[in-house]
Amino acid sequence: MAVDVTGLDPVVAARRADQRARTEALRAEYRHELNVAYGDHPSQVLDIYQPGATATAAPVLVFLHGGGFRRGAPGFNAYHGAPYLERGSVFVSMGYRLVPDLRFPDTVEDVECGLQWLVDHVAERGGDARRIYLSGHSAGAMLAAATGLRATQPDVIHGLVLISGMYDVTRHSDETVNRASPRYVPELWEAIERIPTGHTVIVGGDHDLPAVLPDGEALLAAIQARGGSAEMFVEPDADHFQANRGFITSDGAVAQAVYRMMSL
Repeated sequence: MAVDVTGLDPVVAARRADQRARTEALRAEYRHELNVAYGDHPSQVLDIYQPGATATAAPVLVFLHGGGFRRGAPGFNAYHGAPYLERGSVFVSMGYRLVPDLRFPDTVEDVECGLQWLVDHVAERGGDARRIYLSGHSAGAMLAAATGLRATQPDVIHGLVLISGMYDVTRHSDETVNRASPRYVPELWEAIERIPTGHTVIVGGDHDLPAVLPDGEALLAAIQARGGSAEMFVEPDADHFQANRGFITSDGAVAQAVYRMMSL
């Protein structure tokens, strides 16, 4: 998985090199299938990782990458699954169409399609279609929240992990958001239609983008007001790109909460 870091800011280059190394280590250790198509578009693909022991009816953690709905790919984000593969979960890094091919929240269509593919096929990879959990970072967290809290398909999401999402969509430009979409709502916490049957974990960094923590707190309060189970973590000494630290570290507080949610 070659990553060209020529001309990048040294901090960005180092971050991408670390992501590459973590992902390559994961692929060396766990069985995997890359670029499994769930639709016709090149971005509608899944990278599927299976735990070391032969899995039977294992819980499934799906991850949606960030990138502002303009960039990103599932292959660069496999390292997020390491703590959960260690505990016996199937891990899926899901791609979705990006601008200009599709804008948020119509992107939810891709997540629904990918989840339906997993419902139909994940048992063949040792996963339990009745225990699918959806996670994401930044734009991926927005997409996961919009899918889990408003999606129209039958309930297949049993828990959410939302890292550094911003849920007031009025802040985002028309380049990335389709305000004419029937799925569009200005503030997600004011338009929740369903609550996952399990738990929701909301995460932000203490030095995150300005909107992340206030939006996370508003979403937390809205879920709890509707009788949902939810908690929020503030990752210490973490900016927007470090807020996933507790999620990708096996002894991190966020990972421990996800273990409990998934009964790992």
